[in-house]
Amino acid sequence: MNLKTKLSVNSTLLFAFIVGLVLAGSFVLFKNHRQDLYYERLEDSAIITAFFYFEKDEITKVDSSRYQRIEIQYKKITNQTIRIYNAKTKELYLRDGINIKLSDQELKAISKSRILHFTKENRQFTGLFYKDNQGDFIIVVSGIDTVGDKQLDVLGLIFILSYLFVIPLNFFIGRYLAKQTFRPFEDVIAKVNTITTENLHSRLEMPTSGKDEVRELITTFNYLLERLESGITVQNNFLKNASHELKTPLTIIIGDIDVSLQHPRTNEQYEAVLKSLRKDTFHLKSILDGLLVLSGLQVGEPEQMESVRIDEILWNVLEKKAIEYPESKVSLNLEAIQNEQLLSVHANKHMLFTALYNIVDNAIKFSFPAPVSIFASEKEQKLQIKIIDQGSGIAEKDKESIFDLFFRSDRTRHVKGQGLGLFITMEILNRHHITLTVDSELEKGTSFSLLFP
Repeated sequence: MNLKTKLSVNSTLLFAFIVGLVLAGSFVLFKNHRQDLYYERLEDSAIITAFFYFEKDEITKVDSSRYQRIEIQYKKITNQTIRIYNAKTKELYLRDGINIKLSDQELKAISKSRILHFTKENRQFTGLFYKDNQGDFIIVVSGIDTVGDKQLDVLGLIFILSYLFVIPLNFFIGRYLAKQTFRPFEDVIAKVNTITTENLHSRLEMPTSGKDEVRELITTFNYLLERLESGITVQNNFLKNASHELKTPLTIIIGDIDVSLQHPRTNEQYEAVLKSLRKDTFHLKSILDGLLVLSGLQVGEPEQMESVRIDEILWNVLEKKAIEYPESKVSLNLEAIQNEQLLSVHANKHMLFTALYNIVDNAIKFSFPAPVSIFASEKEQKLQIKIIDQGSGIAEKDKESIFDLFFRSDRTRHVKGQGLGLFITMEILNRHHITLTVDSELEKGTSFSLLFP
């Protein structure tokens, strides 16, 4: 059962329950109200009977022919039976034509209540206690509300037919409305079914007006498509870049192994081959590490942002560089910082370390053996870090390309590298909203300025 049918069935069942409850309640209320109205009529008839029969001083005079004719006409008009009892002796003065006997307890109850309504053998009775100068009497008027019963039967039939007609009608109307309501979802599903890995760039059309669940669904699904497209793009790029970058070192490694296996060599020659293989293997590992970091950045891994000290990160970077390049000279100057709170930044410590590590690493490699200087200062009440080298500089035509993936300038191909560092650095800085400015002059050096938010 699909959602449209389920919604229609559930709404119809709820509607049937409520309508059935209302109709049943209305029927019972009408029945009780009709009964009360008929009791009122019987009560009026009892009062009229009292005036009619006791307007003379002697109750025995009701035997006169004149009153007999009036009585006959009165009974025809009211369609009710009348009987009169002596309240004390329970003697029946006036008989009616029905074979229903009232007990002494019922007559006493009428005397006690003055006016009493009750039903006996499907017949409604009204008893009236009446005081006269000749004594106390009980007038009992009874009848069957045939008109009311017919009205009640007609009303019940109307309710049943209406119920049987309205419930199916409600189901079909509900199904139609459910179909109209779910039509946008069907359009969305149809559009989604057309999207494959070949056309992940496609997006669902946003409704022009209104803000409802359909619009939210389309927005969410478009966001999902963007993430899928980005993830698949990253995977494709990773495979393409990995195959491209790993091909050269693997070729060199295989070539060295093949050459060394062509004929026997001395221990010194094997040692030289192993050293070359070790160097190429580390180069291969460096490429893989960079690609993995890049892949993690591009798929949007969760960022654990925290308050970190930028000076501590810089000292950690310099400590590692001192081990890797023991003959390099790098100075760190923090004296220009008067407000130490500027050194505390909100960032991902590992990512920020990687970005600064890459910039300092490039500065040392391209400046060696000249020294590298790192300055921390305050600019517009913000923290600024400058990393200055004295290398060969960056050509004007290469300034926009140094942050491209796998870019290697012709002037620096003699320096080892993979063309990954600055691309990864820029990705990290953009995530932290850090502004990077590059100033360079050929044969004099390059300055990287980082302005923190």
